[in-house]
This record gives sequence, C-alpha cells and structure tokens, in this order.
Amino acid sequence: MDSAIGPPSESEWSQIRETMSMLYLSAAQIESSMREGTEAVYSLTDSLVAISHASDQIENSISELNASDQVAAATSQMNSTSLDVARESNQNISVQIKESVIACQFHDRITQRLEHVTTSLSKVCALISAPETYNDPQAWKSLQNEICSGYTMEAERLMFEHIMRGMSVNEALEIYHHNFDDAPIENSDDEIELF
Repeated sequence: MDSAIGPPSESEWSQIRETMSMLYLSAAQIESSMREGTEAVYSLTDSLVAISHASDQIENSISELNASDQVAAATSQMNSTSLDVARESNQNISVQIKESVIACQFHDRITQRLEHVTTSLSKVCALISAPETYNDPQAWKSLQNEICSGYTMEAERLMFEHIMRGMSVNEALEIYHHNFDDAPIENSDDEIELF
C-alpha cells in the first residue's frame, strides 16, 4: 500500500519546497514594493498640489506689486508685504520640489525591486525547465546565491534571508515594515537624476 502523500520532512531536500520559497520571496517583494509605490504616489500628489497653491500665491503677490506701483502713498508698505509673501511661497515651492524628488526616488527603488523579481523568476524558470538542474540541490543553492548577490538594498537581502529560512510572506513583511518603514532612502550609486 502506498504511503500518503504529504510535505517532505525537514531533513529531506525538496525542489517543490525550494520553488515555493522562491515564489514566496517574489510575492513579498512585489507586495512591499506596491505598498511603497502607493505611498510615494500619494506623497507626490500632495506635493504637486502644494506647489500649485504656492505658485498661485506668487502670482497674486506679483499682481499686488504691479498694482501697488500705481498707488504712490502705499507703495513701500505693499511692496514689502508682497515680497515677503513671494519669498515665503518660493521657499514652500522649494520644499515641495524636494519632497517630489524623494517620491520619485522611491519609485526608482520600486522599479529596481520589480526588475530583481522578474530576473529572479526568469532564472527559476530556467532552472526548473532544465532536467539536469531541476532536482540538483547545488543548482538551487547557486541560483539563490546569485539572486542574493544581485540585491543592492539591505531590505531585499533581509527579506531574502528570512524567506529562505522558512518564514511566511506575512512574517517577512512584518520584519521588513518594522525595520524599513521609517528608514530614509538608502544611498547608492543607482540614485536617479531627474533634471
């Protein structure tokens, strides 16, 4: 009588388990990237709205300056007030532009991650489709090392390590969010140039 089919024991290597770990890693990366992408888009939208308001204030101040030239008695006082408003509005625009650049850098980081996901999935598919490597534990280990060495961000390496140790997607995401939600954008040679 055949024994019941079930998950392999912890001591038994299984390409199915390795495949599932790699797919879970991809799912965790995609989900964390999508979350950050949504936050970055909201931040960018808020910044652009604020830039628009500041620009309107500058325009109104300029109109006041033009009108004040025609009123000799109040020229000095109105010019001073309008220039102060224009200067403050310009400072606000500068701050909001910086926030927009940061949001774009988040987008760049997300794009990098999604590229890593697609590259990893292509490599997994290539390994699975080759009969000589499909059941080879060393081929899987080499693939995992290759994928891990391609990461440029600490967050990706940490997620990779936890998934490879057998954590679920939710557990890996919880650790990720605990460690990286409030972290600044990591400096790397891959920073985008917007202008």
